[in-house]
Amino acid sequence: MKHRTKKIISYVISLAVIVAAAFYIGGKVLHGGNVEFTDNAQVQAQIVPVNSRVQGYIAEIRFNEYQPVHKGDTLVIIDPSDLRLQVARARADYENALAGRSVADRSVASASANVAVTEASIAEAKVLMENAAADLARYTALLEKHAVTQQQYDGARTDYEAKKARYDMLSRQRSATTNVVAETRQRIAQTDAGIELTKALLDAAELNLSYTVITAPCDGYTSRKNIQEGQLVQPGQTLLDIVDSGDIWVAANYKETQLRHIAEGSAVDIVVDAIPDHVFKGHVTALSKATGARLSLLPQDNSAGNFVKVRQRVPVRIEFDADNDAAAMERLRAGMNVECEVKY
Repeated sequence: MKHRTKKIISYVISLAVIVAAAFYIGGKVLHGGNVEFTDNAQVQAQIVPVNSRVQGYIAEIRFNEYQPVHKGDTLVIIDPSDLRLQVARARADYENALAGRSVADRSVASASANVAVTEASIAEAKVLMENAAADLARYTALLEKHAVTQQQYDGARTDYEAKKARYDMLSRQRSATTNVVAETRQRIAQTDAGIELTKALLDAAELNLSYTVITAPCDGYTSRKNIQEGQLVQPGQTLLDIVDSGDIWVAANYKETQLRHIAEGSAVDIVVDAIPDHVFKGHVTALSKATGARLSLLPQDNSAGNFVKVRQRVPVRIEFDADNDAAAMERLRAGMNVECEVKY
C-alpha cells in the first residue's frame, strides 16, 4: 500500500472518530428539542426517625439492617419493669382516691341524717317552749291576782327558760351540723379533683408503659442498626431511621433561566444513573418559591461586600407517574443521581 493511501485511510479513521466523539459529547451535553435538562437532581424519599419516648434498657431488637418493614411492626422492646411498677403505684393511688370518695359520700349522708334528727328535735323543743311560754303567761296573770304562790310562778318561769335554752341549743347545733355537711361536700369536690389527678397519672403511666414497645410508623426499609441489647436509651433518642417506601420523588435544581418553560403538570423524562437502561416518566408537581441559596442555613447577602452575579437554582419537585414499571421503581434508592428533561 502506498504511503499516500495510508495517510488517506488514517485521515478518514481520525475524522470518523472525531465525528463519533462529537456526536457522543453533543448527545451528553446538548439536549435538542423542546426540553429543559438538568443533571443536578436526586431521588428523594421521606426518612422517618424512630425515637424512644421513655428511658430504659433495650430488652430486644427485632429488626435487621436495611430490611423491609410494615407499619405497626415491632422494632424494639424496652425493659418495662420500672414502668410496670409506676403503673402499679399509680393504680393504687387511684383506687385509694376512689375509696376516699366513698368515705366522703357516707360522711355526707351521716351528716345529713344528723341535720334531719336535729330539725325534728328543734320542732319538739319549739312546741315545748311555746307551751311553757303560755304557762308562764298564765302564772304571771295569776300571780298579779295572788292566785298562785311565788314558788309556783318561779317554777313556771324556770321551766320556760330551760325549754327556751334547749331550743336555742338545738338551733345552734343544727347550724353546726349544716356547716359540717357543707364542709364535707367541699371535701368531696377536693376528692373528685384528686381522683381526676390520680386517674391522669395512671393514664400517663400506662401510656409510658405502652411506649416500651416501639413500632414502625410507616412502610419502608430500616437504616443501619446502631443500637445493642442492654443499651440505655433516653427519651427523644433516635434508635433508627425508616426510609418511607410509599413516598418517593425527584428533587431537581433548575437554573433560574430555565424556569420560563417549566410549570406544574409538565411531563418529565427521568434517567437514573444507576438504571441507565430505563427511562422513568414523571411530572412536575411544585416549584419552590425561593432559590436553594435563599433556603440554605446561611443565605447569601449581596449587600455585605463585593457583588458577583451567580446564576441561581430553584428546587423543583418531580413525582413519578403511576404507570412506571414496578420492578424498576423498587430499584430506586434515596440519594441516587438522576438526569431530568422537562418537556414543553
